[in-house]
Amino acid sequence: MIPDKELNALLDRIERSNSLGVSSTYARLLRFLVESTQAGSIPKEQIIAEHLLGKNFAKSDSSKIRVYIYHLRKKLDQYYENEGKEEQYVLSIPKGGYKVIISKRERNKSFGLLSSKPKYLLPTLLILLLSSLLVNALFLIFSNQNTGEPFSRSLFWKEFFNDDKPIQVVLGDLFVFSEIDSIRGESRNVRKPEINTLAQYEAYKDSNRIQGRHFQELSYTHLINGSSEWINSLTKVFHPKKEFSIRPGSSMGAQDLHDYNIVFVGMQKTAGIFNTYFDKSAFEFDVDQPNQYVLPKEKGGQVFQPQGDAEEQHTDYGFIAKYPGPNDNTIFLFGGLWDTAASESLRNFVTASKMSKIEDYMKTELGYIPKYFEMLIEVNGVNRIGFETEVLYLNEFSNSN
Repeated sequence: MIPDKELNALLDRIERSNSLGVSSTYARLLRFLVESTQAGSIPKEQIIAEHLLGKNFAKSDSSKIRVYIYHLRKKLDQYYENEGKEEQYVLSIPKGGYKVIISKRERNKSFGLLSSKPKYLLPTLLILLLSSLLVNALFLIFSNQNTGEPFSRSLFWKEFFNDDKPIQVVLGDLFVFSEIDSIRGESRNVRKPEINTLAQYEAYKDSNRIQGRHFQELSYTHLINGSSEWINSLTKVFHPKKEFSIRPGSSMGAQDLHDYNIVFVGMQKTAGIFNTYFDKSAFEFDVDQPNQYVLPKEKGGQVFQPQGDAEEQHTDYGFIAKYPGPNDNTIFLFGGLWDTAASESLRNFVTASKMSKIEDYMKTELGYIPKYFEMLIEVNGVNRIGFETEVLYLNEFSNSN
């Protein structure tokens, strides 16, 4: 059993780590669960909610505790894969309960493989991730009895079902690069939120020239956590009538926009070539200021930016656009400033009940469902999971591209 002094030191290290994040909620939650486990009393959701949210918490808040626990498990896994890879003791919370298990692990020389040989291992991990996503999609195809209805009848999706063009699902991916210190003989992979395009990467290189330090563009990128959910959702839409291929947004070229009916899902800053759409939009989006949508001055100049902590309660903004492609094809864009709204943008069109509400809203506003349109939505969520959606703007497009 771990001594109390070592346990407290371990908790301090976890709380200070990047894996747990800047929010104090998860630190308080972890300590509460550890202390309760040590005392031999495993708390129920209501008790945990009272501890985290105060005496006057709403009863509905107790259900959110499962979301907090889910993310705490992931953050602990991330800690032991990164900052805590040399830790002697491992804290884990097995599924199905809130008891914290403390286990001692044996040293494993292969545990640091990710950091010592990222150049060769990470492309393999990306391939494995994509393979896993495809396996999940195939599993749904053979196990899900959903026949693609009511989506094949929906005015939102009909072009994808009635057109002979192949369907391409494009996932927004994050730009990463390698930083090499030739003096120290060290290298590391870097992800900076402000770098989302090759042009921004080149500008960063030019402004950070230091003797002995070099930068290298990588042959792979990172997918965000929501990617598997997006693929599963779209599989339910198209199965069994249509097949689709999957690719990261960073590999899209201009010719691809001609050859496919396309569904893009991701944070707006990762949309790449799809962000040229804003040239004809009622909104403005600047890749150098990727956390805001803006109405032009002649339309009021209102700025829409996320508010709050993405790991706790927050407000995000999503952007949805269905528009004609350059070759008599259709492009459906589901974006968000953060991944909360990106996921919720898609959910509104892949969940039958939510899609029905969007249809009713359009009929109320326009009297009909337009073929091409753009929408700005506000999403209120907790821990990157959206709970409430409000449509702020709806604009119709003509059929010309």
